Amino acid sequence: MSPSNSAAPAARLARVVAALLATLLAVGLSAVPAAAAGYTLTASGTTTTTATVSKTLSVVYRYDGRVQKRAKVDLQRYSNGAWTRVTTLTTSATGRASTAVRPSATTKYRFKTARATSATLTVTVVPGSWAIGGSGYGHGVGMAQWGAYQMAREGSSASEILRHYYPGASVGTAPNPWTSVDVQVLGRSGDPATSTLSLSAGSWRLVDGAATQLATGTSARKISIARTTSGVTAKITENGTVRQTIGARPSLYLEWTGTDYWSGTAGTVSVSGAQGTYRHGRLRISSPGSLPNIVNQVVINDEYLYGLDEMASLWGTSGYGGAAALQAQAIVARNYAILAKGAGLKASCDCHLYDDTRSQNYTGWKKEGGEAGATWRVAVDATRQDAAATVTVVRNTSGGIAETPYFSSSGRGGSYSGTTNNQDAFGTAAQSHLQHVSDPYSRQAPGNPYASWTGVLTQARAQKIFGLKWVASVKITARYSSGQIKTMQAVSTGGSTRTVTKTAEGWRIDLGFRGSWGHAVTARK
Repeated sequence: MSPSNSAAPAARLARVVAALLATLLAVGLSAVPAAAAGYTLTASGTTTTTATVSKTLSVVYRYDGRVQKRAKVDLQRYSNGAWTRVTTLTTSATGRASTAVRPSATTKYRFKTARATSATLTVTVVPGSWAIGGSGYGHGVGMAQWGAYQMAREGSSASEILRHYYPGASVGTAPNPWTSVDVQVLGRSGDPATSTLSLSAGSWRLVDGAATQLATGTSARKISIARTTSGVTAKITENGTVRQTIGARPSLYLEWTGTDYWSGTAGTVSVSGAQGTYRHGRLRISSPGSLPNIVNQVVINDEYLYGLDEMASLWGTSGYGGAAALQAQAIVARNYAILAKGAGLKASCDCHLYDDTRSQNYTGWKKEGGEAGATWRVAVDATRQDAAATVTVVRNTSGGIAETPYFSSSGRGGSYSGTTNNQDAFGTAAQSHLQHVSDPYSRQAPGNPYASWTGVLTQARAQKIFGLKWVASVKITARYSSGQIKTMQAVSTGGSTRTVTKTAEGWRIDLGFRGSWGHAVTARK
């Protein structure tokens, strides 16, 4: 046999064997997977949170699209350059496993088995709030009451106090017309739909707008007031028994003995739902809105000011040394009332003044007859010159009755402190006597509770103020001359920066703080 003839069968055999092996190998590869081929871990839950709120991370384990039930899956955390196991989970009948995490800082997570590893999940942690250190209380324009108290303790007169806090203004006199003002004591939103009036002593009478007497009684009888679409009604009761009913009238007036309207035994009237009690003037009852509206009609220069609860009466006693501060308070409060009277009745309340901080805090006899009330009356009387028929007022640079806003205490923001310009606080046209002045006195006043405080800006509030989904950082970037906040800047988790500028009073309201003198901003969990 020749060599060529003997080689041919061997070559053919080799080709057959090779083809057979290739077929077997192909079949084997399709039937037996490699160690990790076809296994997947699909993770979800990447989110942003605060350190105090847990977030849920989930994973679904599959092989070739089929869920893997009751399989073990590790949750790992990346820390110090390495992945470490946090916990081991068991998948459910749907192939899913979940767990809650609450990292204290931004952290990467992943799920892992021997055959698969999920994509990395990042839980971004932002501050839950920011602590903002501050001081002061109020809008910051005009006289600081705690500062006035300290100036009085150091020997300043009422005029000196006023000239300090209202630079360029003068302290003088004005004719005393003994005019009255209407002060709303009931009828604002949230007040009750009915009210009961009762007298502590003496007698009362109820009259209509034409001064016709409709009912009378003593302290034993109560007057219940309600409102209808036709006006106000009254029901007179005694020991729970209805004695008289008065139909709807446009207005009713309650007068009592011991006042300018009726001589006799003095008493005080209580109005359920009101913050004060009332010794002077009379009560006018009407219904300009959906609730019964009650105003106390009192003379500005004594009856109204006697009941004004804006400064501690005790400051004027000998142990405190703040009599001049009380006199300064009486003068600026008078200015405020004179201007309110000149502006006419407000349609919404049928009044010149509210009895709360929308105007001035008026509690009537509770103030006048309360602790050291006689000291407050003395201070008010010291600002009246009855023999000359004049009263003390503050005049602006044009000689008119000056606007005299006041507040509790000025503070410090950064390296600045003191009162603020009215335009910076309110955004109104500048007034020369309502400009920034230094005020070391507020901080020096003994017992001042607003010398230092800490306010909290929550994450939710920061998101609303700056219009960001998640706020990563906040800082104060500009201040007014008083030290109050002018501009704040926030940065989001995505790096977006928002800068917001507001009036000083706008920041106080939006932040919800006592004042807007802020300094250090510290992130908190």
